[in-house]
Amino acid sequence: MKKYVFRPYNPNFPTHFNREKERIASHLKEKALIEHVGSTAVPGLGGKGIIDIAIAVDKNQKEAVSKELQELGYILNPKGCTPERLFFVMDVSEQRYHLHLTYPENPEWKDFITLRDYLKSHPDTAKEYAALKEKAAAEAGGEGEIYRKLKDPLLKRILKNG
Repeated sequence: MKKYVFRPYNPNFPTHFNREKERIASHLKEKALIEHVGSTAVPGLGGKGIIDIAIAVDKNQKEAVSKELQELGYILNPKGCTPERLFFVMDVSEQRYHLHLTYPENPEWKDFITLRDYLKSHPDTAKEYAALKEKAAAEAGGEGEIYRKLKDPLLKRILKNG
């Protein structure tokens, strides 16, 4: 699966997310906030077509929940982790999932939610972001660092305004 390509929005994304959310929630022993974030969480917004799931748990439970997610088939990807957020990948058929495990007080958690909610309530900005994502995917040539760098100024503006 090519990762940095632009795909149109698929109206089945919420169904895929909800199915996976139920599977995760039924497996976790700890209380968790499970949110659909990223482009697939914004109706009509195109992107890479990867369903991003953000999970927030008590900071002290992050390692235990990490093990439970790996039991479900999620693969920990250290390259995508930050000091306060663990990053996992899972492919099911033709659908890729990215899972971000953190805690509610982490600014990254707040950014995920702010970005999603802002784009949902500002359709003109969502269209601008979709156009930028399409351009970035074409220019990045598969390089994630370039892709993210091209999107960064608009993301910072959205988070500042959100």
